[in-house]
Amino acid sequence: MFYITRVPGTLELEPQLIRQVLKEADWQPMDEGYRYQRIDLGHYGIDQRWLVIYSDAAEHRAQVTLDRAQQKEAEQLKKQLFHLQAQRFSSPLVAQSALDQIALTLHYHDLIDPEFTEHGRYQTRGRPKNHSPVASVQWSIQARFQINQEAIRVARQHKACFILATNIPIADLTDHAVLTAYKKQSFVERGFRFLKDPLFFVSSLFIKKPERIQALLMIMTLALFVYSIAQRRLRQQLKDQNETLPNQLNQPTATPTLRWVFQMLDGIHRVVTLSLEGVQQIMIEGLTTLRIKLLKLFGTSVCQIYQIDCF
Repeated sequence: MFYITRVPGTLELEPQLIRQVLKEADWQPMDEGYRYQRIDLGHYGIDQRWLVIYSDAAEHRAQVTLDRAQQKEAEQLKKQLFHLQAQRFSSPLVAQSALDQIALTLHYHDLIDPEFTEHGRYQTRGRPKNHSPVASVQWSIQARFQINQEAIRVARQHKACFILATNIPIADLTDHAVLTAYKKQSFVERGFRFLKDPLFFVSSLFIKKPERIQALLMIMTLALFVYSIAQRRLRQQLKDQNETLPNQLNQPTATPTLRWVFQMLDGIHRVVTLSLEGVQQIMIEGLTTLRIKLLKLFGTSVCQIYQIDCF
């Protein structure tokens, strides 16, 4: 079975390969806004091609995300350092250890210029006199922070990359075609989301037997197949005739969804069947100019069903 799939980030090998190719920087051009590096390997006993793809659009999105994350971390860090400087420690080493614990949680900042201040504690209460003996010494620590630009750069580049894996021979599918084929899978996924819409009441079908589940899956897949073909032919007719249809915002579009077309056709009714001189005629109401235009896009057979002139 041949496949194209995106390698999940939860797989330990995924971040390792991304870090490796980012160091090599031997990128090959792909589609506009993409470049890639190919790695041939055997994974789970299958010979595969893994394409580490760098997306300029993903890099831009990553920068926006990292800016928000950096600002959020800076706000939290200000609060942590404020509370830290109010604490007292038995020695500078202990104070530094507390600062190091904060540093371990940081992703986009560095702590710099730590300053230690000595605080004496006296045996008597109140304001000490000039020669009052010091009972013990405590220390406080203050520090500043700065943005770690290198960490942000590395994180941005890492987030701009993703890996596509395939076992299809390169003679049958080139590296450039892998990304194109992978993008087309989104149309299928949107189709299944459409089939799971509450309007289709699929959730109301409670079945337990595996064979019935398989049968329902086959019916849903077949329905999606017919739906996709009808939508493709409709859009092709619009393209060939240089026509458009109004979308949900009443704006012209040449790529309507078939579901929206069905909604626009809602309201056509078969009223009555008349028999005049041995000829049966079906009375249909609700055929507006827009609905007639839609029905003509589906071809001669549909026009005959609704008794309209296809030309």
